Amino acid sequence: MIDKKAKAYQEMAPMLAEFVRDLNDLSKDNWLVLVEGLRDESALRTIGYSGGLLTASSLGRRGRESLGTAKGIVILTDLDREGAALASRFVKQLRHSGVKVSLDERRRLKGILRGIFLHIENLSRFGDEERP
Repeated sequence: MIDKKAKAYQEMAPMLAEFVRDLNDLSKDNWLVLVEGLRDESALRTIGYSGGLLTASSLGRRGRESLGTAKGIVILTDLDREGAALASRFVKQLRHSGVKVSLDERRRLKGILRGIFLHIENLSRFGDEERP
């Protein structure tokens, strides 16, 4: 009998793989992904994201210049209350600077993960072959 955790992984894995493919397609269209920190960046790399990434601190330090020639920014902050507040601040800041911003992918990921994972860094579990 498959336990609930293993079943959840099995159900999420194909949707997550499609999500990463779509993120990679956006990156080919010159979009960047903004995450909170280095562990989030590492987790996205672990599950196969190969496009441009920014962390909140790099955006804070370098500001608009860190965006380069990006067409837009996908905001992928954590899926908890604090992540939502941070996403809202980034939306305001970036739109004020004239940058196109998308939260669609964050909402989509929230639906895929169904509250089982709230932190982007936990996505690295899908890249670990030892998981159930």
